[in-house]
Amino acid sequence: MSRFAVRLLLLAAALLLSACALTPLPRGEPAQALPPGEDTRLDRDVGGLVLAPNESAYRLVEGAEDAFVLRMRTAQLAGRSLDVQYYMWHDDLTGRLIAGELLAAAERGVRVRVLVDDLYVQGLETPLANVDAHPNLEIRVYNPFRSRGSLLGKALELASDKRYNRRMHNKLWIADGRLAIVGGRNIGDEYFGAHETFNFSDLGVLLAGHAVSTASRQFDAYWNSESAIPLTAFAQVTDSEAAVAEALAAFAAHRASAAGTPYARHLGQLRRRGTLGLHLARMRQGSDVTVLADDPTKTTRKRDRPLLMLEAVRKLLADARSEAIVVSPYFVPMRGGAEGLVALEQRGVEVEVLTNSLAANDVAAVHGGYSRWRRKLLGGGVVLYELKPIPGQPVESSLGSSRASLHTKAMVIDGRTSFVGSFNLDPRSARLNTESGVVIEDPVFAAALRSHYEQARSRELSWQVRLEGRELVWDDVVDGRPVVLHREPEASLGRRLQAWLFRLLPLDKQL
Repeated sequence: MSRFAVRLLLLAAALLLSACALTPLPRGEPAQALPPGEDTRLDRDVGGLVLAPNESAYRLVEGAEDAFVLRMRTAQLAGRSLDVQYYMWHDDLTGRLIAGELLAAAERGVRVRVLVDDLYVQGLETPLANVDAHPNLEIRVYNPFRSRGSLLGKALELASDKRYNRRMHNKLWIADGRLAIVGGRNIGDEYFGAHETFNFSDLGVLLAGHAVSTASRQFDAYWNSESAIPLTAFAQVTDSEAAVAEALAAFAAHRASAAGTPYARHLGQLRRRGTLGLHLARMRQGSDVTVLADDPTKTTRKRDRPLLMLEAVRKLLADARSEAIVVSPYFVPMRGGAEGLVALEQRGVEVEVLTNSLAANDVAAVHGGYSRWRRKLLGGGVVLYELKPIPGQPVESSLGSSRASLHTKAMVIDGRTSFVGSFNLDPRSARLNTESGVVIEDPVFAAALRSHYEQARSRELSWQVRLEGRELVWDDVVDGRPVVLHREPEASLGRRLQAWLFRLLPLDKQL
């Protein structure tokens, strides 16, 4: 490239960046969550729980299909409002079905607010604009890129402004201000057991009562923040009625075609067994339920931005007295985190960690960042398990998947305190992305979460990593007999090289 061409490129970049800096994006009108009432089906159903003002009801959402049906069913039952907030929303079988139910709710008069991170919105602006054209439904995108459809423009924005490297990783679903779903699942086939070749193992929590009020206030903080921009800033329709009619027709056609899929038949079988549904009567009740979320200013360039989720997770671990179980699919503890877990061991706390193996991890770079701390953790007494890429049916009740990856973010402290959310023990969750979750003080709930962990860390589903002298080994079981493996199990040479390369590169703070 000639010197003139380089100068021209730099000039174009400077003009683009200056234009971005000088042109403020439009803000949406402030809005607040609609208060719970007594008129809707969900009002009556949740009212039957007879909760005190400071009490919450809760149950663990384990099955991927249960997680899907909960969202679909609450959207169908909602009569007043639906507030949903997600990092990722795929345009696939389940993603379209859920979006269709939101539009159907808007059609019957429900106010629908959808907040989604911009990273997965680009390229879908036109179909989303048709949905957004409904008068009862509004979509806002979080921390949007100015460059739409331009890889060069996006790269320049990333290079010039660190804000664009900070994403909204929260997951939250609120129906009528009465029920909320928090946890680690995004919206897409692989999170609901519907993907043909790959599914995530994940957890969520269904909430009612006081905890939902807190979640609604947190949603409002994000919805009204300076980083939440109306979709109309990037895509508009000229004829709202025609756009909505087109969207309704498209979702109706998708729903009709989805009815004949293997996934739909699978859901039908589960319904007949009675395993799917709200099951409010199974919810436990208590006042020690805390819904957590980062402050939305965490994604801005403000130096004094709070790190609320990081501090909450640190406190949970620091308060451990006998046992700390950590489940994190993307586990990059860095020096401070590794030393903190070892320090817990040194004061008598048994620490166990479950994360993805290299073969199961969908991001080899993350495994590279994690692998450099294994020896330090094992040498300090921390117990490590790595999930296998299970063939056949890797996740309980999943549909014909050939590979599974851990996506659960959870902790159990001293057999009493539980955390379930979106927060990974890695630098990105700690300092870059916004996160959310729930802490529950209840030994019965903790026992259920621990049971899920113990199943996942079993020899059939996970390898235990140990040190034999200075060598890393993986304990396995083959044909019922214990076997010791001496290199990353079931990982191809290519994946081992990728992980090794990212272990060498100074990129840990971005993982």
